[in-house]
Amino acid sequence: MADSFQNEVPKARINLKLDLHTGGASKKMELPLKLLVAGDFSNGQESAQISEREKVNITKNNFDSVLSEYSPKLNLTVKNTLSDDGGEENVQLTFQSMKDFTPEQVAAQIPQLKAMLAMRNLLRDLKANLLDNQTFRKELEKILLDQSLSAELRNELSALASRK
Repeated sequence: MADSFQNEVPKARINLKLDLHTGGASKKMELPLKLLVAGDFSNGQESAQISEREKVNITKNNFDSVLSEYSPKLNLTVKNTLSDDGGEENVQLTFQSMKDFTPEQVAAQIPQLKAMLAMRNLLRDLKANLLDNQTFRKELEKILLDQSLSAELRNELSALASRK
């Protein structure tokens, strides 16, 4: 029993090995890792008892479809740091796939952050156009150097922002 699995240092992943002793021969066998997680992951929408519910087989290939089927939601009350009043904001997040956990997708579900994200994307596109489009760059420089044109541009941008 000196070669037991308890004396081995496992690799980065979980390896379960079984020492079989049949007859006088010793054989090592690797077992697959299987987990059973029991809990109420329906966010209170399921009425059946946990013991009566169907098992859901989740693999790396069907994880997004299972997540989409259950569509977990998270309701939070967070401090509104975007406004000066320091109030609180109710936020509801819904997750349909693993990509929904990325910061950009979470921000897209919050209206105030979605607007800021859209503005960031517009500025990024504007910057890309500034670097690529020589004519646009010259026109913008001309507008910025002329105070009256610059003020007119600010007014038009303010009008566009207030329409949304």
